[in-house]
Amino acid sequence: MLLVVTQIQGAEQAVAPQPATAAAPQANTPPTTPNPPPAQPAAQLPVEQSLKIRVLAGNNEMNDLERRVMAPLVVQVVDQNERPMESAEVVFRFPISGPGATFTGGKSSVTVRTNGNGQAAATNWMANGQVGTFQVHVNASYGNQVGETTVSMTNVTRITAEAKKSPAKSWWSHRWVKVAVIGGAAAAIGIGVFLATRGGSKGSGSTVTINPGSPGVGAPQ
Repeated sequence: MLLVVTQIQGAEQAVAPQPATAAAPQANTPPTTPNPPPAQPAAQLPVEQSLKIRVLAGNNEMNDLERRVMAPLVVQVVDQNERPMESAEVVFRFPISGPGATFTGGKSSVTVRTNGNGQAAATNWMANGQVGTFQVHVNASYGNQVGETTVSMTNVTRITAEAKKSPAKSWWSHRWVKVAVIGGAAAAIGIGVFLATRGGSKGSGSTVTINPGSPGVGAPQ
């Protein structure tokens, strides 16, 4: 009897359903994200030759080598609507050979920022001692606006009374230029340049004052 019961229990266990095996936990996989598109370069505005550079002092003027007195070199930058451009960047560049001049440290160029009247002056420069005429290249830029011009200057041994009366006037003869030269061998330090209208008529004028260490003058390049 016991044997029969044992066999019946064994048969029931054989046909009983087996418990489901728990599924193995799967590792957490972060969701995949597409690669970001490459950064696009910022759009560059086209360069516009829209700035005008007016030469207020220096063109067709003479530098006195013997007395080491240089002519003032002043320009004004305006836009295409004749409005003065404040904080425009102006680069004055002398030739690297032949008659010419250099800035402090023997540099051939200097960068200057224009003032509220759009004016910029090159200071702290000296003719190189070679007699003759040379061209000063002047470039101006403001954002994507640019402009350029040249200034013709002449190094002479000494400015004489005859030279002052010549058609190509030196800066000594300009009625709207007043220069105060301070110091012995130092050339043209503490220069005040007073500019009026071209026709000499009364009206609104501009003033550029050039002093040693003026904040508007950048380091020579």
